[in-house]
Order: sequence, then C-alpha cells, then structure tokens
Amino acid sequence: MKMLDPTTPTTIFIDFTETPHVYCVPQLEYPGMVKLAYHQGPMVDPDKRDIAVSDELRESIKKYMSKKYPGLYPETAIEETCLYTVTPDGEFVLDRHPKHPNIVFACGFSGTGFKIAPAIGEELCRLVLGQPPKYNLQHFKADRFTNNLSSSKL
Repeated sequence: MKMLDPTTPTTIFIDFTETPHVYCVPQLEYPGMVKLAYHQGPMVDPDKRDIAVSDELRESIKKYMSKKYPGLYPETAIEETCLYTVTPDGEFVLDRHPKHPNIVFACGFSGTGFKIAPAIGEELCRLVLGQPPKYNLQHFKADRFTNNLSSSKL
C-alpha cells in the first residue's frame, strides 16, 4: 500500500488481535510504501505462488488497512506472496544434530525469522563455539516432534 500520510506505521509489527494475524513492514523493501499482509495464507504450489491471492483475501486486507490506517492509499501498488516453511507446532527449530554434534541448525521460522535473526544468529554462534546459550532453548529442540529422532537415519 502506498503511503500518503507520514503518521502511518514506522515500526515492524504483527497485529495479533486479528485473525489471521496482520503484519506491517514500513518503507523497508519499497521506499515510500508500506507492506501490509496477512501472516498466514493458503497452501500454494511454489511454482504458481503469484496466483495464490484471491479477490476475497485482497478485499479483506484492504478493509483492515482502511479501518486501521486511513492515511494509506487503499489500492495495492505491488502484490506478492511469501513462501515459508512451517513446523508442525508453528515454532522454529534451533538445535544440534543428534548424531553429528559438530552440526548445528535452525529452520522452520514460519515467516518470522527476519524479526529474530540477530538473536538466532547469536545462539547458533554460541552453540558452534560450545558456549552455553543465553536463553533456554529446550522449547526449540528438534526432538520435540518425535521421541525417536536420535535413532533416525538423519
């Protein structure tokens, strides 16, 4: 959405009061414009991703934008879809490989990785260097999906 009013959003945020959640990224990707989008969407074929937006979805985001940010020009200037991986529980994985302790990995950020990239990078670095993590990472371990992960063929 093109900006008309300098009082429109100036920070990255996700509006959790809406279902689906709406996120905003102001003037970072496209100067003078605001990226306003739903944080979830339909399953899509990655080879046909740019035809996944429906008129219903488009009108829904325009209605939200008009209600919350009347200073934004209501017509879409650029329309894109985002593809991302989603873990079964919607949370990312940050862990050490169960059979090869010299391998650490992070994946499945469900479209939110850019917001927490500095913290994830720091934790990956600490894991690689053998330092204790700054945060409790138990919730993000890969073995939460199966009790038999360490004996799998990874």
